[in-house]
Amino acid sequence: MRKILFIFTICVGYVIKICLVYSFSNICLAHWLPKSELFVGGVGPGCTLEYVASVYGQPKEKRWFNSDGVRGVTYIYSPYFSITGRTGSRDPRPESELIVVGYTLKNNSLSTQSGLTVGIPYETVAGMYGTVKKEYDSYRNKFYYSYDWDDEKRHYFQPVMCFFVDKNNIITEIYVGTDW
Repeated sequence: MRKILFIFTICVGYVIKICLVYSFSNICLAHWLPKSELFVGGVGPGCTLEYVASVYGQPKEKRWFNSDGVRGVTYIYSPYFSITGRTGSRDPRPESELIVVGYTLKNNSLSTQSGLTVGIPYETVAGMYGTVKKEYDSYRNKFYYSYDWDDEKRHYFQPVMCFFVDKNNIITEIYVGTDW
């Protein structure tokens, strides 16, 4: 009886160890991008809109918003590329000093530092940074894969990078942004 109990205890220990190692590797290795991947054409989260304008020039259109404690503007450069900067609604800083929190890219005119762009297979991203669960955005009626970025100064409004895909799993849009 002692021998059976001993073998059982060892087996349970191995099962727990395997589960912990598997869970840890999935959480820590497969879902993070380096911050440098959030930038396209040298512009990304943390830049000011003044810097954006120095790189891309003045946008063709600006769309302002001010609600729910947030004030900002989206610079629209084309139907395929826009950048959003924002701050708290009571923050008096001028437009040029607003901080970029995200962008939308819908063509391959720009790419990330490693060459990720619209038109490539999602498998390219997965090969570099691991596979994440495919999710559905009911507002856009599209499927996407979402990655966080690795930074020791993470905070709750940290941007995520989403790769929207078509039925063939080809990237049709790259979105970097936050939930608020």
